[in-house]
Amino acid sequence: MTERNKEFFPDELQNKLRDQFYYLDTDLNGDKRLFFENAGGALRLKSAVEKYTEVSIIPDSPVRNYDIAQIINQYITDGKGDIRQLLNATGGEVAISLTASKIIFEMITAAAMYLPKGNVVATSIDHPSSFDACQFSSEQYGHELRVAKADAATGSIFLEKLLSHIDEETRVVSLILTSNITGAMHDLETYTKAIHDKNSETIIIVDAVQGAPHELIDLSKCYVDGINLAPYKMFGLRGTGFAWMSERLAAVPHHRLLATDETNWDLGSATPALYASFSQVVNYICSIGQYFIGEAERRTLIEEGMTRIQLQEQAILNRLLNGTDSIEGTKKLKNVTIHFEAANGVEQDLILAMTFSNISNSRAVEIYKENNIQVFARESDSHYSKRILEAVGLESLVRVSPVHVHNAADVDEFLRVTKLINEM
Repeated sequence: MTERNKEFFPDELQNKLRDQFYYLDTDLNGDKRLFFENAGGALRLKSAVEKYTEVSIIPDSPVRNYDIAQIINQYITDGKGDIRQLLNATGGEVAISLTASKIIFEMITAAAMYLPKGNVVATSIDHPSSFDACQFSSEQYGHELRVAKADAATGSIFLEKLLSHIDEETRVVSLILTSNITGAMHDLETYTKAIHDKNSETIIIVDAVQGAPHELIDLSKCYVDGINLAPYKMFGLRGTGFAWMSERLAAVPHHRLLATDETNWDLGSATPALYASFSQVVNYICSIGQYFIGEAERRTLIEEGMTRIQLQEQAILNRLLNGTDSIEGTKKLKNVTIHFEAANGVEQDLILAMTFSNISNSRAVEIYKENNIQVFARESDSHYSKRILEAVGLESLVRVSPVHVHNAADVDEFLRVTKLINEM
């Protein structure tokens, strides 16, 4: 990152992008609201929803040989191609499931079931879908479960700590690209290369649900066997999860119709509308890239678009933390503690993890809501949060997660309300 990380999108582009999302400034009831809860499910891209409706009303089966069937089958082909382009992945298999959690659970379990007894390595900040899959499959198939502990200051997993758990008996390694609680980002190229160098036979499975909407992924530079995406976190729809798998992972025994290819992970008829909808997400990313560099190859536009999204989000994070000459940032408020960011800098996703010393975190969330701002309290009584919060020495935190279409005025309104809470 350069000093550009303090620059917002040009107003022309910012306004154009904001017009493309539902419920950006109001909620379902028509009430004014800032949705700073995108780590729980991002704002919806209008074109993704509209394309889903357009395609889903077509009654024809895509596995027929006439014109309409061929048209809707092309949506599947193009959608899988766009997933590959987004990840810069070649070969292997693209799979779909009801959720990204389900598909990563299936990938980890299938690999652990197939491989000889050894050990499975997870991390203490893994999402439950991957951590629990590691624990479940270890218990079921006789592997030792090893857990790499998080660093409390950064909310991340240090590479040397992860590598200390890996040896010649390691069968599967679960790696989270970005934590949706701490916001810590792990360098996929560096981490997977180091894992591969230590044990080239290890199956590396990556949870990219939080990271994919906010940073560029390039699997051509990485050693990844499985990676998942959640469209609903990436401006798309709920009800589906995608994965890309290497040929060796795709070929392990798994649930499939036995007459199909051994690398096929699709059970039953594919849903063309889901693929068509996600292609609209990729189109949107490309449009950002095109604004800055003009016409180019699709992957080049994706690279530019995702880079610009990350730069925009670093500008938002910078303003949240440091404010401006006219409004104080969160780092300057005496009753507010900002976790993880100081240690991570630009390796921090656009997640602000805050705690208040003058009020409970849950009450702070209520006050934000009373002031038309939606954020979320991660509490230790939630099975989604408990293990991860304990790993970084916290009982709760307020998670603030805007997205790149938010602007300086949105940030300043959040800072205004935060200052009110700070002074209570």
